[in-house]
Amino acid sequence: MGIDNIDDINIKEKFEKLTKLYGISGKIGEFRKIINGHINETYHVLIENKQYIFQKINTYVFKNPVAVMNNIMMIDNFITNNIKKSACKIVTFLVNDDYKNYTIMDNGDFWRLCIFEADTVTFDVVENPEILYSSGYAFGDFLNVISDFPVEKLNITIPDFHNTKKRLEDFFKTVESDEMNRAKDVKAEIKIFEKYRDFCCKLTDMTDMGELPLRPVHNDTKYNNILLNQTTFEPVCVLDLDTIMPGLVSHDFGDAIRFAANKAAEDEIDLGKVYLDVEYFKEFTKGFTKAIEFMTAAEVETLALGAPIITFELASRFLADHINGDKYFAIHRENHNLDRARCQLKLATDMMEKLDDMCEFVQTCIK
Repeated sequence: MGIDNIDDINIKEKFEKLTKLYGISGKIGEFRKIINGHINETYHVLIENKQYIFQKINTYVFKNPVAVMNNIMMIDNFITNNIKKSACKIVTFLVNDDYKNYTIMDNGDFWRLCIFEADTVTFDVVENPEILYSSGYAFGDFLNVISDFPVEKLNITIPDFHNTKKRLEDFFKTVESDEMNRAKDVKAEIKIFEKYRDFCCKLTDMTDMGELPLRPVHNDTKYNNILLNQTTFEPVCVLDLDTIMPGLVSHDFGDAIRFAANKAAEDEIDLGKVYLDVEYFKEFTKGFTKAIEFMTAAEVETLALGAPIITFELASRFLADHINGDKYFAIHRENHNLDRARCQLKLATDMMEKLDDMCEFVQTCIK
């Protein structure tokens, strides 16, 4: 990226200030904005012959970013000192002159830096089922390694993040208030949420009744949150640990299935391309269940339920944001959040048709 406009000049000046705070020597060369994330503002930056990631945390989403970074540091330290060694590492943020893994700028912007992992690749859509096994094992192994971490020590960085019952309550409140006058155009989508509302609350209800344990989980297990070796496709690094909090294994499993076993991108407009690929589901499930050793019988029984439930939940968040004027998720085109919502609803309803077979397959993997 060049520096021919005022925005590029301003961002380069910020990068120069940050490099001094982190003791990074050398001139800033090319830099580019990475746009495939929904929340934070991320840049790939070249300094001399080294590559870095500079990221500004979205403090509208993460109200307490210090708590986010403290969670990440606690988990990082726990994994480093754990006798159970992970199949791949996690992203580690650099420490500044104040020995903190974050920096708050004079204008209040919240930044963090890490080394760019060279010779790696991520995928938004996967074509090779063997890669799904690898990613399933990586996420399962990550949960297995951190399973002994005292869950009560984790900060709740986004309250009720995967409380599906509350998410749907909030969704219907947004529909009712309809400040942007958009609800009239999405009546068919709203009816789908009405149909599956009780089902979507099942995991939340079981947790409230003590039938499912809260554990330290990732909470955002999209396939592109794993860096793979670009040649062997072996997992190298688990990314995006901002939402590490107490949660359910089924939510992590389900979110990974939602993303990895979908035959299309999560904002695909052509809904004919959107469905759960059973082969992809099976490959990811085999890898995930092979790595995990601690699940209770109730967790095994409800593991597959996480897939449609988390997909409905995300669809409700996308559609609520569309109705509310696109304030939460970054959009890159008109009606982007609506496209995302429709895509996820199509995927979720397809999962419901295949759910019995999905649950049965999980059981065969565990035995």
